[in-house]
Amino acid sequence: MSVEFVSSAFVRDVTARIAQARQRAVTRSGALPAQPDARYWESVFETNAAEVLTELPGVTLGSGCVVRYAFFGQHGRDLHVRPFVAHRGTDVAAIRRLLDWHPPPDAINQLVVPTQDVALLYGHFAFPHTVSGIFEYWLAMQELWASAQWTHAHLIADAGELSTIASTEGWELLHRVEACEPAIVRTDEGARLAVLVHSPLHRFTITLQQIEIGADQALRYAEPILVAAGPRGYAS
Repeated sequence: MSVEFVSSAFVRDVTARIAQARQRAVTRSGALPAQPDARYWESVFETNAAEVLTELPGVTLGSGCVVRYAFFGQHGRDLHVRPFVAHRGTDVAAIRRLLDWHPPPDAINQLVVPTQDVALLYGHFAFPHTVSGIFEYWLAMQELWASAQWTHAHLIADAGELSTIASTEGWELLHRVEACEPAIVRTDEGARLAVLVHSPLHRFTITLQQIEIGADQALRYAEPILVAAGPRGYAS
């Protein structure tokens, strides 16, 4: 098994397209109500999921399926939601009532507990087992879970970008990284990814995120490695 890298040009292109998709979703959703309810937030997230998936054509859903959401409330900046897949036109009110919230897979100190996410979400997608296909699938799932950590984050595309950020006043480089482009190892069971993520929450940080995509297509995260730390960030 060899390490393969996602080119910085591809990283910048696909993340720019995702940013455009997010903006289209915001525009389509209209002005934020004075008191947004669960129905509003579920609609916003479902619109965002549809827009994002149009920018990731290699990541496909089963025929006639769409991504739906259950909303469980707001905690600080974080909106607790859970994505799932259903056939278009299905009344999912009963499904929402049966679902419990659990943290997204990129949550810090995430507990490994049984979930129905493979049956309800991951298992409905297909993607090519190529470097770009694996990377886009990971991005798609990150966008669908839409944690506060992820929606405020920025992927580091190359060494120049890391150097520019980490050399700014108030930053400290804690670990040197040999290669900064997203790295992928394809295996018979799935894939492993290593990506540098720049986050502004609590404190500005750059972490090396290590993710396994299993044969069941579920995302499983290892403990992130702190690569660089900066000044105080945003409250969450």
